[in-house]
Amino acid sequence: MIDINFILIQLIGAIGYTLLSISFYRKEKRQILFMQIIANIFFTIHYFLLSGITGAVSNVVGLTTYTFIYFLDKKKMGIQKNIVALIMTIILFIAVMFTYENIYSILPFLAFFMTITSFLNGNENRIRFVGIFVAICWLIYAVVYVSYAAIVFETITLIATAFSLIKNHKMD
Repeated sequence: MIDINFILIQLIGAIGYTLLSISFYRKEKRQILFMQIIANIFFTIHYFLLSGITGAVSNVVGLTTYTFIYFLDKKKMGIQKNIVALIMTIILFIAVMFTYENIYSILPFLAFFMTITSFLNGNENRIRFVGIFVAICWLIYAVVYVSYAAIVFETITLIATAFSLIKNHKMD
């Protein structure tokens, strides 16, 4: 019998991963960031419904942080890297303490940390490069939590990000 709920959960994840893949083809950091904010909304719902609490919480933390960086950058206020790094470290510590399920539950937070660091310290190509390692972390997590959408799309994201890195590197 077909489990419609499971299919819908996978579809929600697929939408998030489609947006994530598209984000790496954007030319500007703010455009990449905006697409990833929207993708994180879908990821949060997806992992929550799969009972991947660590994945859901790390996406809420990511969504909040990306939004914060997006609006600071939009207002040309400059990102106070030290303040963001301190807040991020505190949030990560608390989140890991409260959501630790197994060794794999560290991967979403590691992915989050790498992504935020790349947005704070890097240009678009560095963000794309880090995106490859982030995809590997999420791919492993997806296998553990049986997210078929994530397995397929993290593989696609790995390939798409590598191609976009090559394509955009030639343009620099």
